[in-house]
Parts: sequence; structure tokens; C-alpha cells
Amino acid sequence: MKKILVCLALVLLSAGASAQELQWVEASSLNLIGTVFPDTSNPYHRVDTDRFPVGDEWIIKQFHSPSGMAVLFRTDSRRIDVQAFWGFLYEGASTMAIAYRGFDLYIRNARSQWEYAGSAATRTVKKMQDPDRLLVMRDMDGTMHDCLLYLPMYSELKSCQIGVEKGACIEALESPFRSKVLFYGSSFTQGIGTSRSGMTYPMQWMRMSGIQAASMATAGRAKMQPFIIPILEAAQADAYVFDVFSNPDAPLIRERLIPFIDRLIAAHPGRPLIFQRTIFRERRRFDTVLEASEAAKAEVVDSLFAEIRKQPKYRDVYLITPTAADRHETSVEGTHPDNWGYTIWARSIEKPIARILKKYGIR
Repeated sequence: MKKILVCLALVLLSAGASAQELQWVEASSLNLIGTVFPDTSNPYHRVDTDRFPVGDEWIIKQFHSPSGMAVLFRTDSRRIDVQAFWGFLYEGASTMAIAYRGFDLYIRNARSQWEYAGSAATRTVKKMQDPDRLLVMRDMDGTMHDCLLYLPMYSELKSCQIGVEKGACIEALESPFRSKVLFYGSSFTQGIGTSRSGMTYPMQWMRMSGIQAASMATAGRAKMQPFIIPILEAAQADAYVFDVFSNPDAPLIRERLIPFIDRLIAAHPGRPLIFQRTIFRERRRFDTVLEASEAAKAEVVDSLFAEIRKQPKYRDVYLITPTAADRHETSVEGTHPDNWGYTIWARSIEKPIARILKKYGIR
């Protein structure tokens, strides 16, 4: 991608911030990565729900959040602020506010690795139309740094501006992430239980693999519904990874999986479709009803894939097994992993996915 420079001579807003003046640039005018569709009317919406009616208000709210999106830029400013104009603001118990309504900053170090730098989240917004100004990083050394800023995981942005010191330079950073892999799945893929939006397993996998990840997660609703299929058919990527066995029960998996796969093969011929088994939920060790339900789902998945593997038309369909467990101590509330659990998940799928992508020349 051709490098696009934005050196604050263009379309900048000025505003006071504590004791010093800042200059502001719209984040989407830099390099916004992790988008499902590049042409939504609001650049921070993952899916245009006017174009793709879904008939589910919770999914609409989720698609209007920028989960999995990040801004790539370079700056020599000694501080980095964010000014957010909110739409829907999420509230939750099992996920930290920094993840669902905050910003998560990584800076590339001397070894070209993305290293966590800082984060910030809103506490209260008196009026939704008012700008919400957050200090993400301060007291930097004033040299040029490559920055990766993850956007909120669950809340809607009407506008997002990045603030730097007046007179500092800020420019779009060409993406170092190759290709594009689309992740569709449940609250696990959304990242419920994380402390920061950069800690979801697709985002950690992206930093590990160097391949761009885009998230189309719909927490509690990833059930291969008929209205989801046209969105996945239209979403263009080099490969597709699915977490679709976590939300539906065994009968629904049996009913929907093969038609779901057939539609996606027709829409994306020759592209790898990688399905993940659902992870082990810690509560099932003592919850007998959950244990029976999860075991039934696993049995259906294995039986369906035993048949899938026999048919040549499904040669681009794969099944892999993630894990998020570490001595039964990585769960937030018996269902969702914590940060370390999602790190384990990302590591557990890194090599299996790499082996599959290599077959298609995706590295």
C-alpha cells in the first residue's frame, strides 16, 4: 500500500488540553486497519446495517462498534490524546471499561515488535454530543514512533480524533500487516473478559503472525443465521476463521453448518475456511447440564466434519482445536478467558493457521 502522509497541514482541529495546546486529526484519515468493509458511511462501523438488515438490535449495536479496528500512525509528539464523540456506550461486568469503551496503544520497539505503551477509558460522559478527551500517553522522548492504536471493543464512535502537541508531526503509517484474515464468531472472538481491546485473541494473533485480522464477532449471536451469510459473502478476505460452535446448541449446528459452508464456498471459491472447535468452559467441570450440552455440541461437530473430510468439494474447509486453559486458572467467570487465556488461545492457533495459509501462498 502506498504510504499516505498526513502532516497536520490538512484538516486539523485545535483545542486546549490541560496546560498545553493540542492539534487534532481524524483517526480515519490516517491508516485504519481491521475493517470488515472499507466503505461504510461511518468509518468506525464494521458493517453497514442499512445495506445488510439483520433484524437484531444487539447485533446492530455490535456491528456499529469498531471492535478489531486499529489506527496506524507515526508521531514525534511527547503526548498522545484521543477525543471521542460517542454513540452507543456499552456497560458490562466481566470486561474492563478500557476494553469496551477505551483506547489501547502499542508502539513498535527497536526489534520491530509491537509493545504495549498505554491506554485510557472514559469514566462518565455527561452529554453524548460532547467530546470525551482522554490522555493515552505522555512524557515521551519527542522522537518519531510507530503507533498502533486499538479502538473500543464494544462502544460506538461517531468521530475519533487523535491529539498531538501543536507543532508535532503525525502521519499515516503504512501497514506492516500482510494480507487479511476475517474472524467471525462469538463473545470469545469479540474478547469478553479482556482488560484491553488489543488483547482479544484475533488481535494478539495479528501481532504474532504479522497478518491483518478483521473481527466480525457478534457476542452471543454467532449462530450461522441466514441473515449473517450475505454479510460474510460480501466481506472480502484472503482467509476466513470461524468460532461458530460456541453459541448454538447441537441441533442448530447440525441444521446450519453444511448450508453455511456451501454458501461460503460458492462466494469465496479457493479461499480457506477454518473452523475452530469451541474452547473448554471451566464451569462445565461442575455444571452437569452445561457439560452435557457442550459434549453434545462437540460430538455433532466431529461427526459432521468426519463426513466433510470425505468430500472433495470441501477441500478448502478445515477444523482446528484452540485452547485457552492453564491449570484451570484462566477464566474470568467460568466461561470467558482472561488476558492470559486469550494469549494461550492465540498461540494455540498460530501454527495450525500458518500451516493452512501456507498452502494458499498466504504468509
